Amino acid sequence: MRKGLYESLEEYSKEDFYPFHMPGHKRNPESGPLGQMYRLDITEIDGFDNLHQPETIIKAAQERGARLYHSEDTYFLVNGSTAGILSAVSAAAGWGKKLIIARNCHKAVYHAAFLNHMELYYVYPQKVDGYEIAGAVLAEDIEHTIKEILDREDEEGAGGIAGVVITSPTYDGVVSDVKKISEMVHSYGILLIVDQAHGAHFGFHPAYPENAVKEGADLVIHSLHKTLPAPTQTALLHRNGKLADRDLLEKYLRIYQSSSPSYLLMAGIDEAVAIAQKEGARRLEELLSFRSWFLKEMQECRWIRICPFTEPGKLVISVDKCLITGQMLYDILRQRYHLQMEMASGSYVLAVLSMMDQKEGFERLLRALREIDREIQHKFANAAPDWKKKDRCTRRELSLDSTKLRLETKLNIWEAYTASWEELELTQAAGRISAGFINLYPPGIPLAAPGEVFNEQVVRMISDYTDCGYPVQGIYEKRVKAVKIF
Repeated sequence: MRKGLYESLEEYSKEDFYPFHMPGHKRNPESGPLGQMYRLDITEIDGFDNLHQPETIIKAAQERGARLYHSEDTYFLVNGSTAGILSAVSAAAGWGKKLIIARNCHKAVYHAAFLNHMELYYVYPQKVDGYEIAGAVLAEDIEHTIKEILDREDEEGAGGIAGVVITSPTYDGVVSDVKKISEMVHSYGILLIVDQAHGAHFGFHPAYPENAVKEGADLVIHSLHKTLPAPTQTALLHRNGKLADRDLLEKYLRIYQSSSPSYLLMAGIDEAVAIAQKEGARRLEELLSFRSWFLKEMQECRWIRICPFTEPGKLVISVDKCLITGQMLYDILRQRYHLQMEMASGSYVLAVLSMMDQKEGFERLLRALREIDREIQHKFANAAPDWKKKDRCTRRELSLDSTKLRLETKLNIWEAYTASWEELELTQAAGRISAGFINLYPPGIPLAAPGEVFNEQVVRMISDYTDCGYPVQGIYEKRVKAVKIF
């Protein structure tokens, strides 16, 4: 019979051991408002194993995760998917210094490339017709880039390709053909890393895509807290095949993970794995029925649309045909209806669904969107005060479609990120090399990365995002960092 981390912690909390060890709350339930939680919060004491060299209870828990996702090795991540991405890319760097990545990868991939002095080659995702979201990455485009690099290496004798990194599903729920990409990449003897942070629920129900481990990826990162019932900051890293060196990967996990991992977080991972195994298919079936009902009822709306090209765990709610922005819809849903969405982009709002969603949430969202849709149709001319921002932030005046960006790269990311820099007014940035990251957060995909050249289009886009209240990181009072010219 399975005995998980939580059960072991609960049992230990009822014994009479006195803690002359860390943490400082001493498992005392009177240690502030979180005291009851502290009862289960321990460090690496006898009988509770060590995440960085698991041999007993943690090893068994990780093996349960490996069986669920069909991987050779599975590692608990208490520093989030970020730690998994940093470790995976760093391990791949042992094969070479050139890294092919989808341009819509999370900033953690760029950070890993910076730390390992890697030369980035971008593959751009397709555009989803009718919606301003990034689409799938094609195997053909990746292969074209591989051939270009290999041809150049034959001429110049440069270092090899470390690997390929893609994000599937994307933050918006678009899935690439991981199986086809995996087979193609492996035909060149190259390692494939899949950031599947938003797909921890894949593979448990036939209506959802298969998980990237079973589709042949060498290293896969799943962020459990995004779509499974797990605490924030919890994730898994899976390893398969001979291309991903186990010892090298574990070395970097010891570097990027805390030396004092939280047993509460690890217990949360173990419990999420158990729930997904026992109840995942049933709960996802229930979620699908809620979603299907919602989509049918939404057909009544004339202006607000739901993108049909995402996996079932995401709702991309588009206002592309309206005179409002995604940020305006986001604000109205939050302020008027108390519906907190995941994020807003130029022309849409994103809702994340999970197997723990309830029918009531769908009902509330449906009522709100229908009401807003009717207001767009009938009352826009005499709008309520919270619509007044349309004078500046109207879709017809903005340039917020980041899927069109193609910035020139002048320096390697590590060269630009460590170079001397100066602050410039955003209006003066065109033609200069970015010395930092500028991105919407969420989702954390760079609008401009170190080494890329600002052009007029991205300058205007960044300006429009900041003017209309989007959460843009890397810009301060309309000033950006550019590589200093000597």
